Amino acid sequence: MASGRTNAKPSCEDCYFHHQLLCAVTSAGPCATFRPNRPEGLRPPRQMRFVFRQERRLQVAWAFPSAEEQLALHA
Repeated sequence: MASGRTNAKPSCEDCYFHHQLLCAVTSAGPCATFRPNRPEGLRPPRQMRFVFRQERRLQVAWAFPSAEEQLALHA
């Protein structure tokens, strides 16, 4: 069973900036700069990895017909 801590809404008391006395926000509740207070300190949010795909096609998927193809189409 999951702990209630994972489903709890973030609060100022759980914020890194609040624990380090760096918070300048006076309103109650978490703000847009909320970062969880973790033992390893402040760390950036996890980002998606960028993976390059190998180009598989040697031809363009779609292109205008050539002059010869247009002539054959309308002949």
